[in-house]
Amino acid sequence: MTLTHEDIMRRQQDVQDALASAAREGQPASPKTEADMEAYARGEITTDEVRRRILARLHADPRYKKATKAA
Repeated sequence: MTLTHEDIMRRQQDVQDALASAAREGQPASPKTEADMEAYARGEITTDEVRRRILARLHADPRYKKATKAA
């Protein structure tokens, strides 16, 4: 899929809005997640790939494993 300049600008604004919203809620994105979202905005990866990468990092995090075992 080829993105127009307008598509990229809209995606960049959407990403910035999402990152700001997460930070306001006390859940700032990690630098890797920010990089993934910026890659999405540029059209380099899909939302499915962003989701896959985030979940892979989450499942690799020992803090997540402890939290899910305790539940």
